[in-house]
Amino acid sequence: MRKPLVALATLASASLVLAACAMPADDPNFQGGGGVGGDSAAIAAANESGVAAIEAASAAPTSIGVDAALAAAPAKGAEIISITDGSDYEAVTETAMAAAAKALGWKLNVVKVDPLDTTATATAFDDALAKKPAGIHIFGEFFDSVSMSLPNAESAKIPVVCTGCSGEAGGGITDASIDGTVQNQAWADVLASYVVKSQWKGEAAGVQIFVAPGGAINDFNIQFDTTLLNQCHECSTMQSMVDPTMTDLADPAAVAAFVAGEMGTSLGAWTMLDTGAYSNGVAEALATDPTMLAPITMIGRGASATDIANLASLGAAPTLDPAATARTPEEAKALQAWIAIPLPVMGWRVIDQFARIIGGDALADGPLPSQFLTAANAADAVLDADGNFIGVADYEAQFLKLWGVK
Repeated sequence: MRKPLVALATLASASLVLAACAMPADDPNFQGGGGVGGDSAAIAAANESGVAAIEAASAAPTSIGVDAALAAAPAKGAEIISITDGSDYEAVTETAMAAAAKALGWKLNVVKVDPLDTTATATAFDDALAKKPAGIHIFGEFFDSVSMSLPNAESAKIPVVCTGCSGEAGGGITDASIDGTVQNQAWADVLASYVVKSQWKGEAAGVQIFVAPGGAINDFNIQFDTTLLNQCHECSTMQSMVDPTMTDLADPAAVAAFVAGEMGTSLGAWTMLDTGAYSNGVAEALATDPTMLAPITMIGRGASATDIANLASLGAAPTLDPAATARTPEEAKALQAWIAIPLPVMGWRVIDQFARIIGGDALADGPLPSQFLTAANAADAVLDADGNFIGVADYEAQFLKLWGVK
């Protein structure tokens, strides 16, 4: 069953509590004692597993995460309604959904709402239900706002697919596997392992996490904390909430100024953004801001096209001196890393899932073809014409073949 609202609230609270307790290791109030309790054998085993995870995630993906053909080509004429925040970031997925729907002879109706306006979001979902579409898609940040109406969707037998939702399907959510908890936890494992692997001698890495509200992102942040502390007894994290009521997320300069301001007082040398939705300009701001106490390395989940282009421009990653006790600004910049999530493929996966639901086929719950990108492999990443990561070049043709559409 899907986690109830109480459980989701507990997850968010646990993340904040853990962040509050995981003080930076060079803070005078930091007491240590996290992770595996100083068990060197356990730490070594965790680190070995982490290195293997990095290597596996760095390889170019070869699968779209779906391999079962539909029993029959879907009937034409279905309408899918998708609720979005209207951002450029979510628009990448929406555009792909529209293309996939068109390929099936379906129609995608996109409804833009402000996720901060819970009443408007709930109303938009209720209005969508009233139209009796073949299915409704939501992003994880909308779950709380529409939760009271989800049972109505279930009663009306209108499937709801949520990308970026925490937990399992149920309670009106028909599928939550795409960009869900399992894959977000795996992505967090890779990024945490990379921080541990990339430390300078005796660094006790401190990571400032910039948190966006919403669904499986909470699972990602909690898992990052857990994995980091399991692999590095003295490492630590702190969280800064990117509050859209205080910072205009559509304004790169405002976001960059907020992040730089937080890092100007942070005792950590790592910045992590849990979504590329607000990443533009941040890396440059951190690299050039004279108020930084030390050179800052930025990492993140869900690289935008700009993030990937920036990584590719860095050239070969530096060979770090294992005896070094600090990083140069050039080394810090060159260590940038991102989990690349194929937003266009995700859009096709959503439509594919609706086709399976409507046709009575088994759901597809394979992972999205993501990739861990650094300066070493970003230039070879498979991108679409707009620079968005797709991972698998012929993904559209593969879906059409599975659907029986020519």
